[in-house]
Amino acid sequence: QYISFGCYQMDANGLALIVTKGKGDYQATESKLISGPFEILGRVRDPKGEGWARLLRWSDDDKRVHNHAVSDADMHGDVSALCANLASRGLQITTCQDRRHFVRYLNEVVVKNRVTVVTTTGWHDIGRAKVFALPDDTIGSVTGETVIVQGTTTSPFESRGTLAEWRDGVGSLVAGQSRATFSVSVALAGPLLGLLGLEGGGFNLYGQSSRGKTTIAQAAASVWGKGDCPGFVRQWRSTANALEAAAAIHTDTLLVLDELGAVDAKEAALAIYSLTSGIGKGRAKRDGSLRPSMTWRVISLSTGEIRLTDKLIEAHQRARVGQQVRLIDIPADVGRGFGAFDNGGVEEDSKVLSDKIKAAARSSYGTAGPEFVRRLIADGISADDIKTIMDAFQCRHAPQDADGQVLRVIDRFGLVAAAGELACDLHIVPWTRGEALQAASRCFADWFDSRGGAEAGEVQAAISQVRLFIEQYGDARFELIGTQDRPINNRAGWRKGDGPDREWLIPPEIWKAEVATGLNPTLVARALSDRGMLRRDPDGKFSCVEKIQGRSQRVYVVTAKIVTEPDHE
Repeated sequence: QYISFGCYQMDANGLALIVTKGKGDYQATESKLISGPFEILGRVRDPKGEGWARLLRWSDDDKRVHNHAVSDADMHGDVSALCANLASRGLQITTCQDRRHFVRYLNEVVVKNRVTVVTTTGWHDIGRAKVFALPDDTIGSVTGETVIVQGTTTSPFESRGTLAEWRDGVGSLVAGQSRATFSVSVALAGPLLGLLGLEGGGFNLYGQSSRGKTTIAQAAASVWGKGDCPGFVRQWRSTANALEAAAAIHTDTLLVLDELGAVDAKEAALAIYSLTSGIGKGRAKRDGSLRPSMTWRVISLSTGEIRLTDKLIEAHQRARVGQQVRLIDIPADVGRGFGAFDNGGVEEDSKVLSDKIKAAARSSYGTAGPEFVRRLIADGISADDIKTIMDAFQCRHAPQDADGQVLRVIDRFGLVAAAGELACDLHIVPWTRGEALQAASRCFADWFDSRGGAEAGEVQAAISQVRLFIEQYGDARFELIGTQDRPINNRAGWRKGDGPDREWLIPPEIWKAEVATGLNPTLVARALSDRGMLRRDPDGKFSCVEKIQGRSQRVYVVTAKIVTEPDHE
């Protein structure tokens, strides 16, 4: 759709400047070619009405189609730089002084169509409508408006085959497999985040290699793109900055990250924090002002041989409880002799089943996720419909007196269960009703067992840290009271009694600096005291006055229960 006006003529030959010379009978026109042909698809701006530009489309000499937005700001800058940028993308532009007419044409052309540019995939409010943006598609309609996702020249979103072929392939093969069914449900849970206004998070399947973790990740990836790497599966081995960009382009869908163990521990620590926080680093513009930070809302599926906690320990960092309840460690091995699978499929061979899933994820993909969103919109699925399933899941699984952190994790599993059940009702997956709920229940139960109870993570961390200190130094750095043994170097305290009456006496400064390092010393004392692992004095203080080597001294008294009883009730 070429636009001509005034002295400018645009046709299949390109943009030309029509110059009139002479007068009367001697008048003549001359055509000067300025550039190759291009269309202006519309006036571009972001949802806030900023960043105005014109969206151009043209074909290069190899007939490849290019779409590029030329900002209004750039037309007031260096003309040669603007033209050079377009020329590098295959648009032919004259190198003479007539280039100023190219910019004048862009600046004066009148375009009615409107284009909204967004920086992330997923849900966006455009005017009064809610649409779901993907790099090559916009689900949901806005009258007279086109929505495009910025910065997606190498989009991981691609499709092959039909939804029916995906259902008969990946969808059918993962049925009856708790970890695989759960992971595909995780892939479908991304669009529900925006509908509920929830923050991002995810799950990490961990365990020994060659157990089917990567296969399951590829099955989940096939919901939105090619279930392979390269494809929709990304490697953990990447910089934190690269993962920020990946998270933005996977907003409200799924981010699959394979092999947590392969990434540098410090990079993993930064990436995990970024992924779970949903906001990128603050960066400055050329003029020194602060550029808006990149944001995202993504559900992640990670695989690795180790847990998130173990990876952070490699970087000499403590896993924050907030991170542990956002990126949730699930043991990949189901415990039935088939690795990450509950059974070996029709051949009763987990390797054959794994190979079939991999082949299916590479042959039919990228249809289930977008169609799920379309049917959510068409059927008018609301936040209340999703919450109903999540609330039922919590009522069924919440332990009595569960800490708020555990309830948050239950809600995360409930969200995945809701996605799987809705996908079943909307005929996206070929599973029977209740299968996604059962898979989520099994994965939650295994997470809960590996966690060790319903208490707050800080409490469990406190007990584990004190227990580790006692187990490491219980004899080596604690002097036995009432003996004439040689004094202990680097003494951490004293010990007395035997068996169930044994106690370790720790001075306050050692308690703060070494035993409770990195934690709140009072919280640690309270956690132990509430479980009989620390003896209080008669006045209720956490430290007691004990006579040691002939003089009274205030110490924390840790009882034998620290090593004889579990760290949860």
